Amino acid sequence: MEAIEFRTVIYNGQVSVPPRYSSRWEGKMIRVIVLDDSEIVPDPSQKTEKTMFEAISLNTRGFTFERLAKICY
Repeated sequence: MEAIEFRTVIYNGQVSVPPRYSSRWEGKMIRVIVLDDSEIVPDPSQKTEKTMFEAISLNTRGFTFERLAKICY
């Protein structure tokens, strides 16, 4: 199976094949997969993984950190 990829706009239900490919594929049975190439614009009311979490601030005064703990394996 051989594949080509190009961008085009469908008009009146017809897909136009660029001239550089059309003669090679003329008269052949082909398989067409159509993908919407428009940019997806997220709905601002929908929270995505990136916007689902918000920053927090912690007051660490009074905490004790064991930074010098010896690790034995």
